[in-house]
Amino acid sequence: MKQVFIFGKPVADESFTDRVQESARLKASFEAGINTFIISPRRWGKTSLVKKVIKETEGSGIMCVFADVFKAKTPADFCELLANTVLKQTSSAFDELVVNAKRFLGRLSMSVNLAADEINPVQLQFGLNGDVQTMEELLQLPERIAEKKKVHIVICIDEFQQIAEFEDSVSFQKQLRTVWQHQENVSYCLFGSKRHMMEGLFNDETKPFYKFGDILYLKKIPFSYWNTFISGKFKASGKTISEHQIERICDSVDYHSSYVQQLSWYVYLFSDKAVSDADIEAGLEELVAQNTALFESRTENLTPVQMRFLRAVSDGVYEGFSSSGVISKYKLGSSAASVTTRKALLEKGLIYSDNNKTFLSDPVMGMWLNRP
Repeated sequence: MKQVFIFGKPVADESFTDRVQESARLKASFEAGINTFIISPRRWGKTSLVKKVIKETEGSGIMCVFADVFKAKTPADFCELLANTVLKQTSSAFDELVVNAKRFLGRLSMSVNLAADEINPVQLQFGLNGDVQTMEELLQLPERIAEKKKVHIVICIDEFQQIAEFEDSVSFQKQLRTVWQHQENVSYCLFGSKRHMMEGLFNDETKPFYKFGDILYLKKIPFSYWNTFISGKFKASGKTISEHQIERICDSVDYHSSYVQQLSWYVYLFSDKAVSDADIEAGLEELVAQNTALFESRTENLTPVQMRFLRAVSDGVYEGFSSSGVISKYKLGSSAASVTTRKALLEKGLIYSDNNKTFLSDPVMGMWLNRP
């Protein structure tokens, strides 16, 4: 059976909807060489948007490199992973990769691991051991390749917030900015899954990356796009779904892009020719059931006060957590304790702040929290 709705991985082509303005703005930044930071809650489609724009810029004199640095635990890991990704994605064959490595990094000691893992079967290892000068050599690699190939290179880095967790992170951030800001033929698109940490990197005037580029905040995809998209998918499969039912799907998951697709898929599976309200109820139950293990894992180490804070947010309390009424109702301890709890949950990525209001990062977690 063909998967009509895509979730749990980046979407493309006919599975991608809206993001018209964001796509145009990001593409313009790529073409103009403007550094861009993309910020949104988890699974709102950042990766899908970036890969869509990468595809749209093919053949335009721009070379895009996509790197996921989630596994990087140290500055040396980051530099080595990025250098490997740049070499692979700017080389058409293994022989060219080796030639470029020798040409641009010939002064460094390196070895080749031909069985690094299934995803990256070829891996260059530099034995950095935190050597600042060697790391800088690797960070300059994209600029040297861009000059040689006479192209502009856009480096798209997913999970960029990882650098905030490195030991002596600020020093490494300073090193990155010092190198990157002087590169004339390379620009950067930086994004990640932890909104609070990303905002801390780019919106804090005391941090090295403050005002380093344009910040693109992703908004929720409007109902008009979801209505056309979802109804079209059902119609193409010989099924019908009403506008009211599509609105209920979107409202139930607070227009969270990945969950709209996942819930739509479950409703599609449970329905016959015409979607019923019972199909949507069944879909919602399945959605919560499929994510229960994840929610249990993400909350198992939370304190009772932190859990009560999450329940307050899931009940629709978005502000005023220091008020006596909220503190008393949800047993948050005190005004100071409430502030501390909110900060801890922001850092864990379980909640996010927007226009001075607090929301659950995962709307389905709210359903899970409110189960009888």
